[in-house]
Amino acid sequence: MLSRLRLMFFVALLCGAATGVSAVELLDDRPEILSDYAKARRLLREGHYLEASREFAQLAEHYPDSKNLDLFILNHAKAELYFGNRSDALVGFGDFINRFSGSPLIAHAYFFEGNAYYLKAQESQAVAAYIDAFRLSNDPRLDELIINSVVEAVSQAQVVTLGDADFGSLDPVRRCQLIEPVAVALEKRADTSQAIRLRAVCSGHRAAVDSSAVVSLSADLELAMLLPLSGELQSFGEAIYRGATIGAEQFRHDTNRQLRLVPYDTKGNPIDAARLARELVHTGTDAVIGPLTSDEASVTAAALSCDFLPLIMPAATQAGLTLLSESSFQLSPNIELQGVRAAEYAVLKRGADTAAIITPTTTDQLRMAQAFEERFEALGGKVVATEYYRPRDRDFGQYVRDLKVVLLGGQLDSAAYVNDRGDTLDIEAVTASVDCLYLPGSAEQLRLLLPQLKFYSIETFYLGSDGWGDNAVYALGDDVTRQAVFPSPFLEQERSQEYVKFASLYDARYGEQPHRLAGLGYDAVKLIAQALVAGAVTRQELVTKLSRVRNYSGASAPITFGEHRENIELPMYQLLRGVPTLLGQTADSTGAGAH
Repeated sequence: MLSRLRLMFFVALLCGAATGVSAVELLDDRPEILSDYAKARRLLREGHYLEASREFAQLAEHYPDSKNLDLFILNHAKAELYFGNRSDALVGFGDFINRFSGSPLIAHAYFFEGNAYYLKAQESQAVAAYIDAFRLSNDPRLDELIINSVVEAVSQAQVVTLGDADFGSLDPVRRCQLIEPVAVALEKRADTSQAIRLRAVCSGHRAAVDSSAVVSLSADLELAMLLPLSGELQSFGEAIYRGATIGAEQFRHDTNRQLRLVPYDTKGNPIDAARLARELVHTGTDAVIGPLTSDEASVTAAALSCDFLPLIMPAATQAGLTLLSESSFQLSPNIELQGVRAAEYAVLKRGADTAAIITPTTTDQLRMAQAFEERFEALGGKVVATEYYRPRDRDFGQYVRDLKVVLLGGQLDSAAYVNDRGDTLDIEAVTASVDCLYLPGSAEQLRLLLPQLKFYSIETFYLGSDGWGDNAVYALGDDVTRQAVFPSPFLEQERSQEYVKFASLYDARYGEQPHRLAGLGYDAVKLIAQALVAGAVTRQELVTKLSRVRNYSGASAPITFGEHRENIELPMYQLLRGVPTLLGQTADSTGAGAH
């Protein structure tokens, strides 16, 4: 029971963070109200739930005419829920629902009400509240939380009795979106008869997403290759296609079954990619491999949000892509995961309490830095300073000096610093310390930044991103790189058996060794083929079996799909004597190197 409660509590916190940000951004009120509200939100965010509850209650009491009264009451109920006062929280959510039925946060209120009921082991009331939340929600992120919560409640309840009336408030499209995962959960409970009855509710009324989900796979599997096969990105698209070709040939050889690859040229254009994917939904296509870039993938996944066509995105790394479509998968770990893994290593393995960040202002690196900060502080650490530099900067002295001002807790003279003993030191000789320093960036940026950090005498250990995986960084030496630790999906690891087999077949066909993109194309086909061999006969079953992939040792890298169907396998390396070494190994026991 304890693990179940923790799971739902975490879900509630997630949704609270998502809705709280937008609510604060839209807040418009008198200065004293804004100040009190900001204080209450900070208390809630930092886990001081009792104090936050009191602050929100006072806001509601003192400012009953505020245009933001709904926010005060909803957040008061959330604080009560987080503190463990579930009965009081239910009263608060009920008050919100009765008084603010037209609020844009009404769906969230029902969702939190469902969480409160669930934590009181009242699963039937929880499911009813979740269904009301689903009826009113227009947020795909909230929809996914609701579906997962309903499935969890159904899975854990001692007795489940659901029928047409329970879903009657939903329109036919939403009804069947929710019923299908519930039916799957019932089947896992061996309650097949109730699952059949629920599915019958959708008979004749299934939305496009449901009808496309139950499309039977072809006897001869057909995979659409949605890739740039002309234009500037042609060589990258062709590499994935070549790898997929090897995978298809291997499937035909091993099973005596046909698997056909059908190429579609996106030209690297996101709109063309999305249009092609939409056209494929109601054809004989069983799954799509592609597109190539994150821009293409985001538009394509979003275009499939109301349909159900398995979409395997080999190389796209933007976070959140798989949230845009419930049938999409990412083979490459997303960029935010790099920041998360670095933070987890710092706190859990090195015991870091404080961290600083120096990051370029490029989009990917900013996302990594934000993910690092959020995860580091969620684990109990504190990010004491963040410095931002422009991508083309070559002199980083001012950024390092500004960081030292924060670390030393005072203003530094432009030329000298007087320590506690009265000694006058040049600023670069002043030693400042922080437990760890997170440095996402490209190899070219790091090549210039790291020697300047050494010159300015900051005591710390370094954490990085995949930009550290480059010979230009390795050549700086251990005294500059300080045996930094960084995650990367791009470095060569110990060759898997799958890679050895794939590379031999690839070389025999194309006369060269395959690069990572080719391995990703091969792995995409292999994963789909494995699901087919395991008994998948519909698109929904194909997605279900793919979602369960764990510890697949692929030709490109290990693959484990997480909660949202994204690859969560991300190796961590440490620079030892100029060699990126998998954590847990020594520099002499691995031949890791850069692509």
